[in-house]
Amino acid sequence: MTVTLDNSAPPSQDSVPQLRIAIVGAGLVGSAAIVGLSKLPNTSVVAFEKAPDPREGGAWISLTSSAFQALANLVPLSDINNIVYRPVQGGDYQHRHWRTGELMHGAKTSPHIRPEFAAARTTRPTLHATILKRCPPDTIRYGHRVTGVQIQDDGRARLDFDNGDDEGDFDLVVAADGLYSPIRRKYHPNDSVKYQGVAAYRSVFPKERLAPVAHLLNPDTSVWWGPGGEMIFLSELGLGTYGIIVILRDEEEVAKSLRWESEHTLLDKLRTHFAKWDPVVPAVLDLLPDIQALPLESGPWLESLTQDGRVVFVGDAAHPTAGAYGAGAGMGYADAWGLYCALSGMSTGQGTGTSYDVPAALQVFDKARLPFLHRVAKQFVVDEINGKYIAAAKGDEEEWIKRFKETAPARIKWLVEHDVELEVIKQLGEKSFT
Repeated sequence: MTVTLDNSAPPSQDSVPQLRIAIVGAGLVGSAAIVGLSKLPNTSVVAFEKAPDPREGGAWISLTSSAFQALANLVPLSDINNIVYRPVQGGDYQHRHWRTGELMHGAKTSPHIRPEFAAARTTRPTLHATILKRCPPDTIRYGHRVTGVQIQDDGRARLDFDNGDDEGDFDLVVAADGLYSPIRRKYHPNDSVKYQGVAAYRSVFPKERLAPVAHLLNPDTSVWWGPGGEMIFLSELGLGTYGIIVILRDEEEVAKSLRWESEHTLLDKLRTHFAKWDPVVPAVLDLLPDIQALPLESGPWLESLTQDGRVVFVGDAAHPTAGAYGAGAGMGYADAWGLYCALSGMSTGQGTGTSYDVPAALQVFDKARLPFLHRVAKQFVVDEINGKYIAAAKGDEEEWIKRFKETAPARIKWLVEHDVELEVIKQLGEKSFT
C-alpha cells in the first residue's frame, strides 16, 4: 500500500465544505507541510509567518535518508539532488580521531536505501528556497505573528494574532513555529527552553577559498571527535559551497555573550583551541572569512503531538533536537508527510466531495510517530552515558579510541532511515479493525 499525492480526483456531485487548515510558521518544516497538505483534495491551506518576508538563517543542513523519503513525496527529487552534496561513497558521517584524523568509524548507508536517498548536505537557505518554490501562490501570509489558539464551542480552532486580526475558524491547526512556539506554550505553559551546555560555531563559504589546503581535505562529510567532547564537522555543501560546524562546550554565561562577540574574537578562540588537532582542522580555520556562534537550546519533548482533536505539533515545536544526529529537519519532514498520509487515510469521498475525520487522523498520526520519537529520546540518554564512558578514558588515548569504537555513535540506522509512511499505514490498518 502506498499513499500518493493526488488532488486530481473528479468533482463529486455532493460537494462538502473545504477543510480549512492553518499552518503556523513557514520555515523549513512549515513550508514542507504547506506543499503536502495543499495537495489534499477539497482543502484550503493558509500559513502564517511572523517574519516580514521569506528567510531562513543558519549554516548547513543534513538530509538523512528519512528526510529524502519524505521530501520525495512533496518536492521533485531532482530539485533536491540538484542542490546537495553527496560523496561518491555515500553521505553518512565519517568519524575521525581529533589529533590524527584516523577514521574510527565509517558509517555506510544500508543496502536497501535507494542511492538517490542516501544522506547529503546543503545549506538551509538554499533548501528552504527550493521548497518554497513548490508552495501554491499566496498561501503564505508574512508579517502575521500568531500568539495563541482558541477552541470554539463547535470544536473548530481560531488563532490569536498580535495585531488583533480575525482569520476565522479552522478545522486543523499545524504548529510548525519552532522551539518557542506560542501554540505549544498555550498547552504546556510550564515547559522551559534551556541551554544545552554547548555552542555551535558555523560558517558557510565558497569552496574555492580552501584552494591552498585542498590537498588536506577529505572527499566526504567528516566529524572529528575531541577528548573534551568537542566536535568539528567539515563538508562540501553543493553549488560550490563548503561548511564548517564546531561544537564546543561553553559555560552558560560565556554562551550568552557569544552573539555579541566579534567574528575576529570568535575565530581567534577557535584557532587557539584547535591548533594541535589534525592539520586539516587548523588549516581550514585559518582560512575562514567569518564565523557565527549560536548557543544550542532545547526543551522537553511532547508526550502527545496533538491537542483537542484540532491542533498538531511538528518539527521543533514538538521534538527539538538542538542539532543532534543531523536529523532534526528529517524528523520534521517526516512529520509533514506522516500528517498528509494520516489525513488522506482518514478521508472519504472524492474531489469536492472529500471529507476528513480530523480527530481520527490526528490520533493515527500520534500513534504512528510517538513510538519512534520515544526511542529517539531514549537514545539521547544512552548517548550521554556513552559520552561519559568515553570521556573517562581521555588520559589514555588507546583506551579512549577503544571505547569510542565500542559505542560507535553512528549506529543509529533505525533513526536516520526511518520510514514514517510505513508506520502510518500500520496505524491505518489497525484503525480499520476497530
